[in-house]
Amino acid sequence: MSGIYIHIPFCASRCIYCDFYSTTLRNKGPQFVEALVREMAERKDFLHEPVRTIYLGGGTPSQLGPSYIRAILEVLEKNFDLSNCEEITMEANPEDFVDGSWPFFEGRFLPGNPLPHTINRISMGVQSMVDSELKILRRRHDSTHIRIAVKRLREANINNISLDLMYGLPTQTLASWEYSIDELLKLQPQHISAYNLSIEEGTPLHDLVHKGELTPCDDETCLAMAALLRKKLKAAGYEQYEISNYALPGYHSHHNSSYWNHTPYLGLGPGAHSYDGHRQRSWNTPDVQTYLRGQRNEEVEILSDLDLYNERIMLGLRTASGIPMSYFDTLNDAEPYTLNSNQESDLNNNLSSLLDRHLVQIQNNRLSLSASGLALADEVIRELMIVG
Repeated sequence: MSGIYIHIPFCASRCIYCDFYSTTLRNKGPQFVEALVREMAERKDFLHEPVRTIYLGGGTPSQLGPSYIRAILEVLEKNFDLSNCEEITMEANPEDFVDGSWPFFEGRFLPGNPLPHTINRISMGVQSMVDSELKILRRRHDSTHIRIAVKRLREANINNISLDLMYGLPTQTLASWEYSIDELLKLQPQHISAYNLSIEEGTPLHDLVHKGELTPCDDETCLAMAALLRKKLKAAGYEQYEISNYALPGYHSHHNSSYWNHTPYLGLGPGAHSYDGHRQRSWNTPDVQTYLRGQRNEEVEILSDLDLYNERIMLGLRTASGIPMSYFDTLNDAEPYTLNSNQESDLNNNLSSLLDRHLVQIQNNRLSLSASGLALADEVIRELMIVG
């Protein structure tokens, strides 16, 4: 099975923390769909397996509007094998479902006759349930919009809803974070993603922090917030199946899981990445204007054995299932890459140290992060990666 990711880069406005490629040129919908159709025709042979998942990301795909989303899905039906497609996710913001711009048809988002395959999962950017925190992030919605949007989704029989939260925000406290968690749980989403705010260069947030106008949470508070989240979501029946992702039983994100499991996927749209499932990664230039002219300016990277090892460590240890211990046994036999004696010694020493410090655990012959290791995931992963 394989997946398709479509990057729809349009946003109504820019949040102060975002460093994803996006634009506020929302009037480019017709030209964008035309360019996307051209790319689908050019790349319809990239995938050699039936498509299991489709993910409309961004940006804010819901800003494109229902008629254009429908047109995209119709072309996907024509160009790819969707006979086994089981999950179609669209990212959205709460305000898009409050103002009535998304009509509902027989429990579906798309107007007109229902398509064989259409959106059955919504991933919505909530970020906080505290209005003052949303204003700092320059989000366009408030907590009332969030509650209304979820209610409308339920009324439309969309029963697979993922809500995003962020912690480590300026002015956020452990108490306000607990309030956001509790209020979010009242909405009973099937899936919750939670991210520690990162301050990226080139964003307004970076400038404000650099000027001293905003102060993010300290590391100790962020660790306490992450621990509180894990405790509350576990008590509410959610499984932490990846560092930032929690789900009720049966509601893991199949599409995102494919990234961590080295499943092939095709990325369409400006800035979108693709992976052939073996050694080739490629990506389109993140420039909507050149994309509209039919110029993807694709770049390609061929992964070495060492690249593949490091990616497996980096991605596999993010998941609750971890990686098989047999991978370490066979690494030294990998061709053309072979560990030298120093690398092998360092790897064994680091693994032993991580086990002694109870940052990783071995269960059923698989290595995974322990509860303590989750808080230091980046450090643990670095210690098991190899520098060539």
